[in-house]
Amino acid sequence: MTDPELLQFNLALVGASSLKGKEVKTLLQERGFPVGRLSLLDVEEAHGQLTEFDEEPAIIQPIGRDSFRDMMFAVFASSPSFTEAHWQMAQAAGCEIIDLSISLDSHPGALLRAPLVESLCAGQRSSGQGSRNRDSLLAVSAHPVAMALAGMLGCLARSFEVVRCAATVLESVSERGKPGIEELSRQTINLLAFQEIPKDMFGAQVAFNFLSTFGPERPPDLQESQARIARHVRELLGGRAPQPAIRLLQAPIFYGHAFSCFVELAEPASPESIEDALQQKPFSLSRDPDFQPDVVLVAGSSEILLGAVEPDPAVPAGFWIWGTLDNVRLAALNAVQIAEEKVFAATGRAS
Repeated sequence: MTDPELLQFNLALVGASSLKGKEVKTLLQERGFPVGRLSLLDVEEAHGQLTEFDEEPAIIQPIGRDSFRDMMFAVFASSPSFTEAHWQMAQAAGCEIIDLSISLDSHPGALLRAPLVESLCAGQRSSGQGSRNRDSLLAVSAHPVAMALAGMLGCLARSFEVVRCAATVLESVSERGKPGIEELSRQTINLLAFQEIPKDMFGAQVAFNFLSTFGPERPPDLQESQARIARHVRELLGGRAPQPAIRLLQAPIFYGHAFSCFVELAEPASPESIEDALQQKPFSLSRDPDFQPDVVLVAGSSEILLGAVEPDPAVPAGFWIWGTLDNVRLAALNAVQIAEEKVFAATGRAS
């Protein structure tokens, strides 16, 4: 019998210098993932960067066909374009692929995964995944906001009949990675100095502003992200609750997402009963009106923070739910949990 504690798994982290890549590396250490060998891979500009893992120095390397040799996992925390250009190398090497860039979610062999909330969205496997195989070697990590909305509606559907739902989501620039962070920072500094602001990433002014679309020379990324969130919610819920109407806006914040969700039930209910239904991991709900969640408070948290449920004065069975989440942390945690499930399955077979 093999001791599961002695088993180790080689892992390639693509996009190691990205926000999500750094968070994945941190979580692998924090959660004691049994890494045998960790290969840090990234774009040319990051080659040679010195970092560390498990108190040992590590250097970010260029990606090549031999990069995935003897690797069990390939986690793609890179940009969508970099993922699309290189993921088939990992596939050819027989790696278990975990896509954090969400660029492969339309691939016919991909499986959308959200271990953080799947237990709350009962029924999504049979009706939401269709013919997709849970043992697929290509797992796509669900969008963090989709996990939040699907998890909330899954919780409510256990106790109430949900008639309709709508959510406005405020997206931070960290969803665009370090280039988004850097451009908002430069825009803010230049605006305060009465200088011309850069618009390379967003094609528009984000600082001190809200956007429903980007500049005319930029692709409709917000609309694409909005459609992706809706698609992920639909797949995770699998018809257990009504599909929410979703509106995604670009907010002038660096880190963390926020959302305001309206839910209408078939019958009136007390806010306390709805709060009780929502008090499930990974949600943490604050009933204190003087201590409500915000994006600063949620930074670095693995939980989705919810505020006190507020009745809508014009709709007898309508309620508003405010929530915040650390999009980078939640995405990375979801990816690591996908890998952990595979590890548990492997150690079970080995033992």
